[in-house]
Amino acid sequence: MASKQFMPAQTNTALYGQLHALGHSPADILRVQEAYRLALRLFNGRYRKTERAFICHAVGAASSVAHFERDVDVVIAGMLHAAYDSGQFPDGRFGKASEPHRTLVRSVVGERAESLVFRYPTLDFDTGGPERLAAGPLPAGMEDILFMALAHEIDDLADIGLAIAPKYGESIASRLEACVSLARRIGREELADTLAAQASLYGDTQWATALRSERTHGFRIAPSLGAYLRLRRARRKGQSAEVF
Repeated sequence: MASKQFMPAQTNTALYGQLHALGHSPADILRVQEAYRLALRLFNGRYRKTERAFICHAVGAASSVAHFERDVDVVIAGMLHAAYDSGQFPDGRFGKASEPHRTLVRSVVGERAESLVFRYPTLDFDTGGPERLAAGPLPAGMEDILFMALAHEIDDLADIGLAIAPKYGESIASRLEACVSLARRIGREELADTLAAQASLYGDTQWATALRSERTHGFRIAPSLGAYLRLRRARRKGQSAEVF
């Protein structure tokens, strides 16, 4: 029987509740909480082209992974999948997988989860990527990364975001068909069924074209100078404050 559409969690607390309901231990959920706190730092002030806060997408990707996979390292990697692409690190640099950046991520989430985050961008899943992968042999040793990429699609599809910001073109039919095929090829039948169910959300999306905006591509909100000065004063007084 085909799975129903899945709406991923969009907040940290909803994700923790989902993990608890799935039977994860408090220790597992604490690890996800630490990963979320790192994601807050890396994606602070960043929005997607749909004007959805990037942190919501990070949580949604983790939630999508958790729906199909119990391995917490993979869930954490799903949350931080864009760290080496879109994250801003404490040194002010964006998205570079330098050794200092990798060391920071590794110190928070552990070596295995970080290695998944590091490998994630090596899979071509941009426009036309799934179609090219589906047309040939699967890359060896990349089943875990391919699974993450396919689960990531669930969050992209769930909120009609691809109609408001059609980053893969006006039609995503061929992409979805390829994703369903790829999910079946790696033995993820439930994921394949859910991807197929999510596709029905895009039957009538003409109404969403009025909501599109060219100015919001990967935009950030700069921190308020006044807020920054207030935080500096609070820290001088010994009050608890942290500037992300």
